[in-house]
Amino acid sequence: MSADWRANRSDDEDDEQEEAFAGRSGLILTVDCADYMFEQEGGESESRFVEVLHIIEAMMRNKVVTNETDLVGVVFYNTDKNPAPESEEELQPGLVAPRQCAIYLPLSTTSVETIRKVRGMRESNDLFDFDAKYGHAQGTSLSNVLWLCSRMFSHCGYKLSQSTIVLFTSNDAPHDSSSSEYQQALVKARDLQKNEIFVELVPMSSHFDCDKFYKEFLCTVLEEDMADFEAPVYEKSKERLMYRLFVKSYKKRSMAHLKWHLSDEIALGVNVYTLRRSPRYPKKVRLLRSTNEVIVSKRVHVASTLNEDGAQEESKVILPGEQRKSITIGGEKVSFKPEEVTQMKQLLQPGIRLLGFKPSSVINIRNHFRSCLFLYPNEGYINGSTTLFRALYEKCLEKDQVAFCMLTMRRKQPSKLVALVPQQELTHDPLGEADRHCGFRVEFIPFAGDIRKLSMLEETTGVPEVTDEQTDLFKKMIKKVKFKFHPSHFEDPSSQNLYINIESLVFDVEDAELIDSTRPDCDRIDAKLEPILTDMERLFGEDPEDAPKRRRNDGANNDGEPKAKEPRVLPANDEELLRMVKDGKVRKLPSQDVTKVQSLTVAMLKDYLQKQGVRGLSQLTKSGLVDRILATLAD
Repeated sequence: MSADWRANRSDDEDDEQEEAFAGRSGLILTVDCADYMFEQEGGESESRFVEVLHIIEAMMRNKVVTNETDLVGVVFYNTDKNPAPESEEELQPGLVAPRQCAIYLPLSTTSVETIRKVRGMRESNDLFDFDAKYGHAQGTSLSNVLWLCSRMFSHCGYKLSQSTIVLFTSNDAPHDSSSSEYQQALVKARDLQKNEIFVELVPMSSHFDCDKFYKEFLCTVLEEDMADFEAPVYEKSKERLMYRLFVKSYKKRSMAHLKWHLSDEIALGVNVYTLRRSPRYPKKVRLLRSTNEVIVSKRVHVASTLNEDGAQEESKVILPGEQRKSITIGGEKVSFKPEEVTQMKQLLQPGIRLLGFKPSSVINIRNHFRSCLFLYPNEGYINGSTTLFRALYEKCLEKDQVAFCMLTMRRKQPSKLVALVPQQELTHDPLGEADRHCGFRVEFIPFAGDIRKLSMLEETTGVPEVTDEQTDLFKKMIKKVKFKFHPSHFEDPSSQNLYINIESLVFDVEDAELIDSTRPDCDRIDAKLEPILTDMERLFGEDPEDAPKRRRNDGANNDGEPKAKEPRVLPANDEELLRMVKDGKVRKLPSQDVTKVQSLTVAMLKDYLQKQGVRGLSQLTKSGLVDRILATLAD
């Protein structure tokens, strides 16, 4: 029976954000292998093809961290030869590459071997004898390349939630507008759009002109208006793909589908999303040291009965239906069944229930005690939800009101008091995505029992007075060290350190560099504050010296010297041990003699009881052993 069922409960926030995201995504990286991709432009030390291999390696290493179940493949086109796969594992039946195309890596999950294969080609002087093995060609039909990629998606053996083709090339006009290959490429683009296969272009030249061919092609695949088309830029595309983010990616799926009850008769369907959450680190697995086999552990609850001597008499395995959870109130132990605990925690069925509206000024930052959620209408749940949600959203924005509600995410979870705050899309993050979306932000409001009052903050005495000159000086300091802040500029150093060390062990990399973006730039801050340092010393004085560290045994004699540790008093025989136990337990001794009982160790007491034939001593504490010795003497 558990001593306190409240101490063993799981965190509600972690339970609500339990991972419910499923599905794999497929990514095929197609590389143009014509002669112009192997030329070094502008005095660069590496060719465009080697630069592409750098990007591919970074993308594959990102996939291992973000979502290791995703499938990644590499296809070469504009090649003169099409070599057979090196191993039978890479051979996919029913999949034959067309002319001037080659499959370098089949569509599969990213592994250490595939990353080493890309890295080995990049670091090789002759790129694994690329000229003899693959060769170079030009004029490959882009429709054949896309047909091969679509066939790889259909033959991968998984139902993919998203399929993407990334095209690396520096040729902005692969086909003339009057040629048949041009029309075939546009027809294939419509087929990709129907099959929901996305195409992303990465131009490998700063002089790339998308208007010649790829503007119409990409707008057809992505079903976009050509007037709103934004051409990809070489440097930005490369920087975005090379960016290493050591955090697991999550699909854009809702946490819950709920009904928002405006009254007993009116309700609309909404989805709940999480915009910010803490990353989860890789799950550790226990291995047997001798054989490296995975250790499977199981927990079994056993009830045991003990006899008068403390020996175990009977044990029984307790099934989940026979278990109880208890709590001690006023010295009385009260037990509950697991289903009774669930019923006490859940007062309302899953959903959102409107309490009323208040001005947005009542939402204070000091009431923010957990991350926010996001609310958006779900037309598929209840027809007309989008219209009703939009009307309520616009009216709350107009009147500057927030809706207070009771939120119950799912069954067997307690209800939460929340405030639905309307927000507009205002800013964008450095990657171009909206940082604030249109909808209701779910702010969690504390109950009366959650609010804590600190007595130190209520004290008004002892507050030092500050002059206007001192305040103006710190205004200057704040202006000098201001900077533009965005959460995407700061990476988690603990996750970075973890993954960098793992990668260095896997790929045998020595001296892996860890860049901690959370460390302040002290040299830059000192340079900016140098003009006002003299004024700070004049107004506030020099920095005080650090207080001396307090020693663990800081007791001292009258002379100021630390007290010497008193020697431990050890019994010479069993009779003296019994005398020390009797004196320390029965009679009230002066303070200097109390240390005698403390000098008896648990091993000494157990050794004496074992000599007397007493059993069941493993669970007893020191005081229990002393009581057992006194009990044996009384008998």
